[in-house]
Amino acid sequence: MTSYALRMHGNELRKAGLRGAAVERLCRAVAVAPDERARGASLALLARAAGALGNCVLFDRVMRESDELLSAVEHTSLFNPFSLHEIRLRGLVATGRAREAIRLVGASPAPTTTVALQWRVIELVTVGHVQLLAGDRNGAAESLDAAVREAVVQRLPHQLQRIMRTAAGKLPAAYEAAAHALHRVRSEMAA
Repeated sequence: MTSYALRMHGNELRKAGLRGAAVERLCRAVAVAPDERARGASLALLARAAGALGNCVLFDRVMRESDELLSAVEHTSLFNPFSLHEIRLRGLVATGRAREAIRLVGASPAPTTTVALQWRVIELVTVGHVQLLAGDRNGAAESLDAAVREAVVQRLPHQLQRIMRTAAGKLPAAYEAAAHALHRVRSEMAA
């Protein structure tokens, strides 16, 4: 239970922008994980936080540990090849290694039934961002348009906000589609 609480707290700290505190909680969650499944979930969130913090060394170490553990445990909605690919792409960009992310962008494993539906949207937004970094505006527009459609279906306003941040100043049509969809989702959720 302690590992789970630390994992959830660390992830919320990351979302709130308190990256150092997030990394500290998530390192503790990994250290006290009661089994490999809990360890995998903690590692995935720690990788996200280490990337957001810009800590290349920790990010790389955690990704290596995750890759090693991936073949030894049952995949979950968070700890699976698809989710870890998205985490790797985002972390590489956040740690200043966009070229590596661009090289890996097309190598996404197919989502399986263990992948939570929202991960497909998360991955589409991240891929769109990497495609923009590569100068592939058409590919980015396609990825972000697909992300908008799926985010509406799944009612994921926070992913619509990510799409807006990604498209701002670069892809006006994608930005407007996401803004319109966000307004509609918020209105529907409030009703």
